[in-house]
Amino acid sequence: MKRTLIAAALSTLFVGAVHAEYSIYGLLDASIGKSIPDDMTDKRVNFHSGGDSDSGQGNSTTRIGVKGSTDVGSGIKMNFKLETGGIGADGAITSAVLFNRQAWLGASGSFGEVRFGRQDSVPFQALIDYDYNGFSNGVTAIGYAGVPWAAGRQSRSLQYISPTVGGLKGQLGLQLKDSDRTVTNSKDVVSGALTYTAGGLSGSVAFQSKDVSGGNNYFGAAVGYDFGMAKVSVGYHDVKDVKGISLAAQTTVAGFNLGAIYATQTTDKTDDAKGQAIELYVNKEVLKNTYAYFELGNADTKVAGAKKGTGYALGVIYVF
Repeated sequence: MKRTLIAAALSTLFVGAVHAEYSIYGLLDASIGKSIPDDMTDKRVNFHSGGDSDSGQGNSTTRIGVKGSTDVGSGIKMNFKLETGGIGADGAITSAVLFNRQAWLGASGSFGEVRFGRQDSVPFQALIDYDYNGFSNGVTAIGYAGVPWAAGRQSRSLQYISPTVGGLKGQLGLQLKDSDRTVTNSKDVVSGALTYTAGGLSGSVAFQSKDVSGGNNYFGAAVGYDFGMAKVSVGYHDVKDVKGISLAAQTTVAGFNLGAIYATQTTDKTDDAKGQAIELYVNKEVLKNTYAYFELGNADTKVAGAKKGTGYALGVIYVF
């Protein structure tokens, strides 16, 4: 799905490198529809790029990136990844930072992999695959039900990913205070995750400590099973008083992926604060590296004064 090339322009930046491989990759999402927040605020249907509304439209974020891996000897590879923030329908990068999604350097070998820089948080990496629609921008049930979730990305994050041994993989992360934040009461953030896979069974647990004094730790867990023609998962997320559960199922019929995700969130201190959302989707690879999709979501946050919202998108994703 990602075209690998040894680009002349890139190779001039790495003169003398041997056994080096660099990839320019990207994803473009074009759709018509509106997100759940758009419907809650009475906005009209429109054409969108996946980078519109701060990466809040369609299914996936439109972006482009470059990554590379170089064999530096002694069984060690140096790796990097630079990925832009969302690209809107007007061609502008919607973030003020160019490489807002990924910007890290790492080394890998028989010991596993170490990375440093801006990257997805450890809990996000461990748990995202249990959302079979990829945490849709516009209609994610988990997101719009208010289910607690650890930060999606961290800057100046040091992470370690272990090799998979006996189906078990571990991850650790450390972000020192003030890495992302200007608040005076920020704290060092420690995170970890374990993922186990055996045949069609997979399960993950993840933890992330609070990032500010007076904040709360995050804990999440999910388990899934792939039966071949269908797969199911259940997830649990906990940030002290706020807890959430997600259920997902997907099957494939005549090449079409058909799925549903339900999520609910409860707040211990307020009995009637129970958000819930449902997400339905269908997608299919219609041409090489080209996917057509339709998705529909409805959310009710149960917050006083807030509206219910229904979002949908009909779109095409092209990856390279």
